[in-house]
Amino acid sequence: MRSKTLILILAAVALFTACGGEKKNNTGEVLPKIHEGSTEESGSGEKPEVIERDEALKALEEKLEGTGCRAVFNKQAEVDEVDCYLYSVVNNDGEETEQMLAVNAVSGEVLVYDSEYESLLPFDRFEYYKDDGKGPVSWDSGYYLAPFKLSLMPADDTSFEFSITKDGSKKEELTGVAEVSSDNPKEALYEDGGISLTFVNNGETLEIRDKGKKSGFAGKYERVDE
Repeated sequence: MRSKTLILILAAVALFTACGGEKKNNTGEVLPKIHEGSTEESGSGEKPEVIERDEALKALEEKLEGTGCRAVFNKQAEVDEVDCYLYSVVNNDGEETEQMLAVNAVSGEVLVYDSEYESLLPFDRFEYYKDDGKGPVSWDSGYYLAPFKLSLMPADDTSFEFSITKDGSKKEELTGVAEVSSDNPKEALYEDGGISLTFVNNGETLEIRDKGKKSGFAGKYERVDE
């Protein structure tokens, strides 16, 4: 009798184990098992909504107004981990330029697409770019005036870090943080002790002016790709 009871108990245990502790709903139906560590799909992992192509083209046309250029859609692709619409550019003579343009498919920002390095650059790198004097400038670039190389990197919306190195040396001749002028977004000021410098950003060139005593770094620097 005991052996028969023991067999029944073991059979019940085996049946429970085989079911894996499956849950049932109030109708008695077995619910599907959810593996440990899995989570239900949520909106947090979804990609942000992208703008329509006609909206991207409108943003491009506004940027190209007055340049005599028009944009021709090329493809949609991910560049620098950004979803973009890429466009070829045809100039006023009907010739396709070497440069391409990109529109951030999420924010709508217009950028230059460097096809050689497959990277995005600020729109002011566009060869037909015309500065109307109203828009912000990019404080994220490299400039050169022999024998000095000037590197800029934005710190926040109103300042940038800079470093100046000399040809053939990795040692920094000068480094610091410059504050962008609230009155003129194309100018920034650096002051530290006896050195006082004004940075004037003209896009393709950046001029450093001595505000106090001579620093040895004053002059007009040409933009270079770093």
